[in-house]
Amino acid sequence: MFNIKNDVNEIFADVKALRRQIHMNPEIAFQEFKTSALAEKVLKDAGIEVITYPDSTAVLGILKGGKPGKTIALRADMDALPLQEEVEWEAKSTVDGVMHACGHDMHTAILMGVATILGKHREKVPGTIKFLFQPAEESPPGGAKPMIESGVLRDPDVELVFGLHVSTRDEVGHVKVNYGYSSANSDRCNIYIKGKGGHGAYPQGTVDAVVVASHVVVALQTIVSRNVAPLENAVISVGSFHSGTVNNIISEYAELKLTCRSLAPEVRELLEDRIISVTNGICDAMGATATVDYTYGYSSTPNDDKAADIVKAAALAVVGEENMTLNTTPSMGGEDFSFFAMEVPGAFFNIGAKPAEGEAYPGHNPKFFVNEEALKTGMEMMLKIVFTANE
Repeated sequence: MFNIKNDVNEIFADVKALRRQIHMNPEIAFQEFKTSALAEKVLKDAGIEVITYPDSTAVLGILKGGKPGKTIALRADMDALPLQEEVEWEAKSTVDGVMHACGHDMHTAILMGVATILGKHREKVPGTIKFLFQPAEESPPGGAKPMIESGVLRDPDVELVFGLHVSTRDEVGHVKVNYGYSSANSDRCNIYIKGKGGHGAYPQGTVDAVVVASHVVVALQTIVSRNVAPLENAVISVGSFHSGTVNNIISEYAELKLTCRSLAPEVRELLEDRIISVTNGICDAMGATATVDYTYGYSSTPNDDKAADIVKAAALAVVGEENMTLNTTPSMGGEDFSFFAMEVPGAFFNIGAKPAEGEAYPGHNPKFFVNEEALKTGMEMMLKIVFTANE
């Protein structure tokens, strides 16, 4: 094996420049044309086979190493968010209303660097490495499933898949190894309630959709507290409540928009069943009707124990035990890496990217800013994983 740290340090300036190029030219879900073209160029420059797909910005790179070994997939998401960047710096987004506010520019640049280094040392690389540059992580149904359906995990069949995410909560050089679930089932539910409208001065002849919907909102909060087992995880949040137009008209319609989070598949099904039952029961009792549109989004990400062990071993080698956390507390956020990990054994891990100065803002915030030194951690981890998985 080559000296990973030396190669990473040699290429760091180039990878940082790639990251800044991506950051300055952010593209939202399924519109990652410049980013995917850049990924394709980097892969070809590294002598790696490139496969693209009609009507998709997804890019697959395939590197056949010079030594026998496993077929391993490494994934990076490429899309940005519809946010106006509020951080003033030399590589600020040049696209109005769009920015990389979740670190996907970092993920993409890291994978580009890994591909460049492995391409340089292909004779020392064990097995086959597949580089998955994925569009549309931020927009369900997302870009992972179409890539899987296009065959990126086949021919040759992927045996292990790995992905990472930067975290501004953790210092640079820190790695969080996830066991069990690392992200949640992320579902959406829209509830449409129909009552009977009328004059605000004469409520006795109406069925007030605002009042009915208010009862539904309160009752929905009891599902988690009274129907989900205390040791299970679930969240139901009503993010939007729309009804009515003016002061003196009792509204006939109300619309609720919910996000529903869970980990276990059976809890996911329970939330759907109880939301439908509770909503219809209240509406029936109060003389209204309801339509409940429950849509499954991303599934929870299951980390395979053996794959997580590989990440752990790599982290011990790269950052040391003092800079590694074994995380068994899942995030209730969504992540469509889950679809890859549901097909083949995989693991999703986090690397610290806390800014060196100033306040650290979370992802999806217009002031989101990362420490680019985390590019080194990401590249070293992915490279070490490739070799550790083949030991």
